[in-house]
Amino acid sequence: MDKQTTGVSNKTAKRASNDVKAAPRVKRSDCGIASALDLIGDKWTLLIMRDALFFDCRTFADFCNRPERIPTNLLSERLKRLVTFGALEKVAYQSKPQRFEYVPTKLGSEMKPLLVELRAFGDANL
Repeated sequence: MDKQTTGVSNKTAKRASNDVKAAPRVKRSDCGIASALDLIGDKWTLLIMRDALFFDCRTFADFCNRPERIPTNLLSERLKRLVTFGALEKVAYQSKPQRFEYVPTKLGSEMKPLLVELRAFGDANL
């Protein structure tokens, strides 16, 4: 795609996450489960990753329009957290007005098996 179709020049389309430094990961426990729950242990984070990985949600509007209807203030905070952690990458796709899409990274894609198993558990038991 070129600038005319996307509204973004090659310079502008640089990865927005290059400007954001990952926060140092401070472990409160040596337990991997506890550490993972520090990132994904709330109601919305795994649903955002599910939507990004399985339903190809990329834009803020895509995530807002999912059936669970995450409040916009929580969505904004969770997206920032996932970008800072490195599970999603924030990529500019339009310059005026500036808009971004959120793309799963390799690290984020590693959550797929977890989500598959969590769904299987929910389908079988709840």
